[in-house]
Amino acid sequence: MTLSFRAGLILLLYSCAPPGHQPAQSSNEPKIHATVVTIQTSIQPANKTYTHTLFIANDRARSGDEVDEWRLFDFAQKRVTFVDDLTGTYRNEPFDEVVTSHRADMARSVPEGMPRAQFSVTGAQKTLQGVAARQSIISLGAYQRELWIASHPLIPEGLFAMLQASEPVSSPLAGVMRAADEALLSVKGFPISDHAELPYENQKLVVDNTIVKIDQRDVPASWLNVRADYRELHPAPAGAGKPPQSK
Repeated sequence: MTLSFRAGLILLLYSCAPPGHQPAQSSNEPKIHATVVTIQTSIQPANKTYTHTLFIANDRARSGDEVDEWRLFDFAQKRVTFVDDLTGTYRNEPFDEVVTSHRADMARSVPEGMPRAQFSVTGAQKTLQGVAARQSIISLGAYQRELWIASHPLIPEGLFAMLQASEPVSSPLAGVMRAADEALLSVKGFPISDHAELPYENQKLVVDNTIVKIDQRDVPASWLNVRADYRELHPAPAGAGKPPQSK
């Protein structure tokens, strides 16, 4: 395994573990009753632990990790709203278009001879957070990721897949994960436990994402709504900005 490829895998491993944040709130703003999913991330050997949250209410969901620029998933309208609090703007994109764009980004060419990730469902099951979870494995050389995926009644079907699809594809090595990524886009449940590891030099790099609590409580309504004074951005028409062709 080349040094650059192994470095790419390390970036891929750590990209699953952003530090936790929480949206800003005011003490007197309206509240809505929401499902709050608490996820704990631990990173070894750095011995770091973070806690972050998902907020779900009225067929909408968002990640508490995202501040200033965030995604609002609307399962009633089947669209993702990309919100920019810094510019006071937002844009809507249908789920289908998000997936199509993501697949196009993942279809980039990979150098000949580069290994490809493999995805498999093992058939193993266990109960996590009160629901039956099934084991899936992603493997790529020494890199291995183990997901225990379950359908939970309080988590929208397809939320995990849309979180994947709407995340920017930035790594030049992303194409090696194409088959595994395609499998994750079809996942209906959510990983209750997500364990990834990669032996590196004399140590093992490990990232664990685990749902530790699913409860319901009141949260600020603004966390799951776009402000009324924000301006909607629309995609430019096809061919916009191109010089007219001479006849």
